[in-house]
Amino acid sequence: MDSDKLAKLKELLLRSSAEPLLPTNPYESFRTKIGTGLVVGYTSGKIVANSPSAAEAVGDAIRQLLLGPKDYDILIGSDEAGKGEWLGPMTVAAVAFTPSQAVEAATKGIMDSKELSVPRILDLADHIRRSSSGYHVVVIGPRRFDGLLRDARDEGKNLNDILAWAHARAVDQVYRSLPEELARIKVVIDEFDRLKTEERLRRVLSLERIVLEQRPGAEEEMAVAAAGILARAEWERWVDQESSRLGLDLRSMTPKDAMSRGDIETFAKASYLGRRRNEGPTSPSV
Repeated sequence: MDSDKLAKLKELLLRSSAEPLLPTNPYESFRTKIGTGLVVGYTSGKIVANSPSAAEAVGDAIRQLLLGPKDYDILIGSDEAGKGEWLGPMTVAAVAFTPSQAVEAATKGIMDSKELSVPRILDLADHIRRSSSGYHVVVIGPRRFDGLLRDARDEGKNLNDILAWAHARAVDQVYRSLPEELARIKVVIDEFDRLKTEERLRRVLSLERIVLEQRPGAEEEMAVAAAGILARAEWERWVDQESSRLGLDLRSMTPKDAMSRGDIETFAKASYLGRRRNEGPTSPSV
């Protein structure tokens, strides 16, 4: 959480049964003892509790800190995975949370998927599927991705056009699953191309009925962080499934190894590898 919220969280813990301790390194914002457990708040915003009682105390403090009036009844967040990787698909997910579901997500440790291990991502993905108000994942396999990217370039477009379409589709599918009586719906997307995303969303949603926000670092919204986790979990599942089908460990494969195989388009974005072969190790344009 943000540094200002981290300080308030510390105050709430100390008002309960927490005993203050001195930080042990410059990366710790605070350290407290709760029963036989420890709670450490890091300057990065991460909070670690090492016992059930300590975790419960942190959860209670987070609920006090985050629960309050909101400007929405449901927040739909979307995020993607595999966008810049040559291996596997590109996946885009959307997740809907009520304010209370978002707070519970925070108590479970939902955060930016880039900060989580694969086992933790898979575990949290199961929790998100069970506890959210709705979710949808768009999976664009490597062969289809290459075709879409080729068509986009022929039309003078780029990867952002594909991303905008996928985000709009994921958000639309979640929106359609929500109860019609919900009046205040907010959509938050990690910004990559404001105009293209808004144009795509306008094709499927009445933007007059929702509040749309696009901003960098949107993973601070629990629904966006949860969407990133679902997108990454689906990417991991896809790669595991293909590895099993091919009898290979795809994660250990190098681009050179991939380029030597005749079935490359089934598991790799050949367009990315072609670019690397011709132009050197550059990332795809976003």
